[in-house]
Order: sequence, then C-alpha cells, then structure tokens
Amino acid sequence: MMLQPLTLVLVTDQFKCERLIRAGRQMADRDGTTLEVINVAAVGAERNPEAIEYLYRISKENDAVMMIHYSDEPARFITQLIRECCPSNVVTGLPQKSNSMLHKIWMRFEQISFFTVDHDGILNPVTLRDRVIA
Repeated sequence: MMLQPLTLVLVTDQFKCERLIRAGRQMADRDGTTLEVINVAAVGAERNPEAIEYLYRISKENDAVMMIHYSDEPARFITQLIRECCPSNVVTGLPQKSNSMLHKIWMRFEQISFFTVDHDGILNPVTLRDRVIA
C-alpha cells in the first residue's frame, strides 16, 4: 500500500503557531499531500494547555491530525519521526538562534523540503545557504 505524501508542521505550545498550521494547509493543498501537526515537548517541561487546545482546534479546522509527543530528547525524537515518516515538506517557525535544533534537523535531511513561516504568515523555503549558515 502506497502512503500518501505528507506535509508535516512542527509547532510549539504557543498561540502564534496557528500561522504555521494555516501555511501548512496551503502547502498541502498545493502539493496534494496530507497534513499532520506535531508538537514535541521535553518531559516535565512547563506547558501551555490553552495554547495546545487552541492549536488542536486550528488543526482540526484545517483538516489536519495533531499529535503531541513527550521526549527527553525532542531534537532526536523529531529527527527519528522525520526519518520514519519521510514527509515531502516540513513547515516550522523561525529558528530563535543560530545552531538551533531546526538548523541541525535541516542539515540531516537534504532530500526533504523545509519551509519556515515568518511572523506575517509568509512561507519561505529553507535554502542550502540557510542550512550551511547554521
């Protein structure tokens, strides 16, 4: 059985991640992929349950499944998830600093198209230069 291509959206537990889900939906519609929203948190980390509930609702409104995972090593968990799912596209927010978890993930998967969503909701491809500058 052939799996349908996937667009994966990585969110944190912040209300502003709504823009990532909406951008992911546009991309999934454009590319004919299914849409999944993933939140990975460190075990024991402070959480914002209202934001998670809100993002779950936004995911549902955008015909996406949202899954929440807990891990002692979120970067390693996300790397493994991407390796297993082989998404066509991965949508994230903007890295907060150089050498962030996102930069490390971008470098590991050259065959996957990564996109960031800026604060205005604009989708931007992660370029080879973005990956190397990390």
